Amino acid sequence: MHNPNKLTYWFIEAEMVEPDKIATLCMSAGATYEVAEEVTREVEYMIKPHMKMSDIKPLIFEALRKRDRKAASKFMKVSPIYVRTSRESYERFARYRVEDSLVKETGIKRSDAHDIGCDVERFLKKNKLAFVSAPMIREIVNFELLKRGHETERSVYTRVGMPVFDLTRLVENRSRENANLQYNSETIHKLAGDHLFKEYALLNALPQYAADAHLQGKIHIHDLDYFVLRPFCFSHDLRFFLRNGYNADGSGIHSASAGPANHAAVAILHATKVLASAQTNCAGGQGYNWFNTLLAPYMKGKSYKEMKQLAQMFIYEMSQIYVARGGQTVFSSIDIEPSVPKQLLDVPAVLPGGKVDKNITYGDFQKETNQFFKAIIDVFSEGDYKGKPFNFPKCEVKVTKEDLKERPDDIKAVDALAAKFGTPYYFLQQDYMPEYACYQCCSFMMPLSEQNNDADLLRGTVRGGALQVVTLNLPNLALEAKGSDEVLMELLHERMNIARDVHVVKRDIINKRIEQGSLPFLSQPIDDTGTLYLEVDKQALEIGLVGLNEMVKLHTGEELHESTGAWAFGLNTVKEMSSVCNELSEEMGLMFGLSRTPAESTANRLATLDIKRHGTRAFYQGEPEKGGAYYTNSTHIRPSADLPLFERIKREAAFHPLLSGGAMTHIWLGEAHPSPDALNSLTERILSNTLTGYFAYTKDFTLCGDCDSVHPELVPSCVKCTSKNVDGYSRITGYYQKVSGWNAGKVAELADRKRYPAGI
Repeated sequence: MHNPNKLTYWFIEAEMVEPDKIATLCMSAGATYEVAEEVTREVEYMIKPHMKMSDIKPLIFEALRKRDRKAASKFMKVSPIYVRTSRESYERFARYRVEDSLVKETGIKRSDAHDIGCDVERFLKKNKLAFVSAPMIREIVNFELLKRGHETERSVYTRVGMPVFDLTRLVENRSRENANLQYNSETIHKLAGDHLFKEYALLNALPQYAADAHLQGKIHIHDLDYFVLRPFCFSHDLRFFLRNGYNADGSGIHSASAGPANHAAVAILHATKVLASAQTNCAGGQGYNWFNTLLAPYMKGKSYKEMKQLAQMFIYEMSQIYVARGGQTVFSSIDIEPSVPKQLLDVPAVLPGGKVDKNITYGDFQKETNQFFKAIIDVFSEGDYKGKPFNFPKCEVKVTKEDLKERPDDIKAVDALAAKFGTPYYFLQQDYMPEYACYQCCSFMMPLSEQNNDADLLRGTVRGGALQVVTLNLPNLALEAKGSDEVLMELLHERMNIARDVHVVKRDIINKRIEQGSLPFLSQPIDDTGTLYLEVDKQALEIGLVGLNEMVKLHTGEELHESTGAWAFGLNTVKEMSSVCNELSEEMGLMFGLSRTPAESTANRLATLDIKRHGTRAFYQGEPEKGGAYYTNSTHIRPSADLPLFERIKREAAFHPLLSGGAMTHIWLGEAHPSPDALNSLTERILSNTLTGYFAYTKDFTLCGDCDSVHPELVPSCVKCTSKNVDGYSRITGYYQKVSGWNAGKVAELADRKRYPAGI
């Protein structure tokens, strides 16, 4: 009847049960002797010593159900209710556990908890549910809480997670929310975790009115997956690590501790690993300002060939460290300049070994700064082994009017790189800019002179970033204002106040995480006074905007480029938003900034929500029937607008001084091989005759999956081998990536982009 090699009995819930008892239980439920014997034989192989009866009875039921459903049903009717718990076990249902959890998790009165527990038990028994899951019980409890008007308690008691269908779809089909994420097992695991933490942030961390505003598409709270865990992006001062060494975990307790680099190659590797380590503590991009200047002392005495090899080492490392969040390269940026910036001319340089000599300043390394700049541009210009442009680090080139006069060949080399690959981002040092600042992440401007003081500049701790980003849906304001200027402004202020409240919540959360020690890299001290590397109140609180063009159209009847009146209305709206940010900064002693946000998925999400809610009243770009509706990003002119290029640039540039958190102008090139000289002339015109603070030339490419060739246009098949195994490649927002990973809204925008010849 049973396996003689197995134990002949088990102690189950303090009761000695012989194997033959399984057969008796089955036959008592109406099973034949033969069926009972088969069930016993199957179950006993799965039983382990000291298993509970609550674990064994489900095994009996499953084995019996496969052979005799009627007997299985009768077997369970006389059995207690068992629960599949989150502890990966079956346990007998106990009402007191429901009551205890309600009191513990929601603070509800014990009497109310008892009543709910009784109702849940009656429901289970009435419906003859023999097996239930812990999530099912929790949902039944939530229903009872809602019946009694306990909405707040219900929101606390609810369970976060995702349906089996959604998880299956995530496993089987790639997500296109973030084009920088490759489809691999680590990405799938990250996205499942993202879902959990997004839901948790909306249910438990944010005020309900703020969560509702996000869900309704009035605002968009970026990086909800990391909202309760990490700050957003960060600009690092490489000198801190060159002087003090590098600890991957911030302390050197859980990782090897390295002292200050004595050699250039080690300095390059430390620079690489700092950005990778910081990525584990931040939700957004990581970067360096003054990159080539700060490494110039390590280039002393080296040939150009050696410098180029070091530049190549850094760029390849940053493009191949495939370990960042969810299986992607580190989202990284370097700001470089062809000469030593004036802020550093008289600052003592950090020398190999972390030494500092007050008589040796960065101004003494003009030659090395310039040569290393050239080497970096050369490496980017050559591309990788297959001839593809490098995605990361983003190459941010700071250009001044003096550079155009004094170093024209260097700027021409940058323009030639733009003509070939579209790689560089141009940071134009305009008069309205902070004294020292950098552009990093997806075109966020770090106002470093506002986040630091002279002491930070001298000791090598100039650092800063954005704590959080919240974007306003501007077309939604116009849809609800219905033509009223007064209502539009009221709604604008109301939603900026919601954004303010979200930022305050995030600030409190990050302070708590620092106290808990869950941000170890960012929490390392920078001096003997205990000042931390991350100073929360010096981080920018970014308020972004999406769809200014569509808002203006809905409110005035014309788009930004269609009349001076519409353009002026857009300017006044952004001025008002900028004024509110300034007032909030003054009132709260924090750094609120108005910013152009990348809106990679946001522009599509907000447009789709407004179409569902407002139907034909909505105004948008793209094709909603294909899921590709989108709003024009930030203060941009509509991508498909038939407007002369320089007119587009000037109109968009007028908004740049108002956006303290960063602006961006895209120039989409329509030629496979644009003239570097033509781009050089255009760069000079943009810097000299507009207010543009930040822009990029964007090239499109086609990558062949068979012969690995790169063609500088979007084509349906490989020009070299005719294969159709090709993928488009272009700048999605503030970085390049394969088009196959783009969401439907960005794909629609790619098709809409008006491309220009370089000579215009």
